[in-house]
Amino acid sequence: MLRFILLLSLIFAVDQAATAAVVRVADGDCTALQNAVAQAGVSPTTVLLARNGNYLSFSGCGFSLQKGNLTLEGNGSTITSRELCAIGTAIDVETGASLTVRNLQLIDQTLTCMGGIPSPRIRNAGTLSLENVTVTGNGNTTFVSTLDIPTVGPNTSMRNTTWMYAGLSGSFEAYNSTFVSSTLDSGASSIGMQSTVSLSNSLLFSTRKICPFGGNVIVSHGGNVASDSSCGLSSSAGDKIVSDLNLPAASSNGGLVPTIQIGYDSPARHAGVAQYCEATDARGVTRNAANCDAGAYETGGGLGQLTQNGMNGLYYVPGIANGHYVSLQRVHDNKDVMVFWDTFDNQGNQAWIFGVGTLTSDRHIHASMYRNLGGVLQPGGPATGAKASAWGTVDIDLTSCAAAQFNYQSSLPDFGSGQFALTRLAFESAINCGD
Repeated sequence: MLRFILLLSLIFAVDQAATAAVVRVADGDCTALQNAVAQAGVSPTTVLLARNGNYLSFSGCGFSLQKGNLTLEGNGSTITSRELCAIGTAIDVETGASLTVRNLQLIDQTLTCMGGIPSPRIRNAGTLSLENVTVTGNGNTTFVSTLDIPTVGPNTSMRNTTWMYAGLSGSFEAYNSTFVSSTLDSGASSIGMQSTVSLSNSLLFSTRKICPFGGNVIVSHGGNVASDSSCGLSSSAGDKIVSDLNLPAASSNGGLVPTIQIGYDSPARHAGVAQYCEATDARGVTRNAANCDAGAYETGGGLGQLTQNGMNGLYYVPGIANGHYVSLQRVHDNKDVMVFWDTFDNQGNQAWIFGVGTLTSDRHIHASMYRNLGGVLQPGGPATGAKASAWGTVDIDLTSCAAAQFNYQSSLPDFGSGQFALTRLAFESAINCGD
């Protein structure tokens, strides 16, 4: 009996320890955040910030991880600095300490003080992993400074991160990350050391040089797309140099942090090297394993695959008059597909034909189609009196995200049968398409 009681006590103690290792921090409570970080020196700790919370000032909410292992789950929260001077480090990781940061946004709105030396916002002398993190710098301050420790090598890794107007110094590894108007070679952060930046499947754009200083050794593992060759990227390493990437501003595209969306026609699409493709993008959307996109955003990932919701959108026939469109929309959670066809009969009368079809194979849709006849628009209200009338069938073969083949068969003499090629006109917002 005594042994049973001791066993229960041990289980209860272990359960209490596991529970204590997860610390929730209320929205804006910087003191609780700093106390939770200090606890990481005692046992591995996960700090969970409030969902979409706001924590003001880097100095107020900043912390130094002296030892131990800490996971900071941002949960879509934002830490913003609005102080007068760019002095004060937000995150400091000391030698021997290990920090993982996920799903967090950092925004630096401070000014550089006259005659002052701005502090790096993130300083790392231990092990730092940034995952699904979006950073907006002030354009003047070095945001990340990695201290290169002899015999240790790169100790900062970035996965699915987005950087805007930020400077980075020291050694780091970046996978499927996006850099906009940011510099990657602010130089080595330790005297006598040469820093190394490792890039894989990343997207880099700036109206100025991305690597203007030449302070770092840039190692490419391929799959990178950049707006200039200042970092030494080249096609021989499997990279692309494209001067105009036409990137939009960062926005909410799903997930917990803002991302920079790329389109179906972007040079970054399918540019990645499979060996270095992350499993998901910054939103948590599944990536194409064979040839993922460069950068933190995967166009058409997850349910955006062509055989899923990626087929949704508007199609047309280039070069013909307006008024002839086909719209596809997946409905329910099965293989049902709503088909709308705006067209004309062979007498020139406008016709609106619709049906719910079935995805009979990966890329083939078969639908029985109907027309609504007899309806009358009521003054100041909707149409009434319409009845569905059988029209015929259509078969659609989706050849790619950009094209399809449309075949129709009607028993009505004003339509008959025929076929034509379709071209994609519009994608569903935030879904896009992957094939």
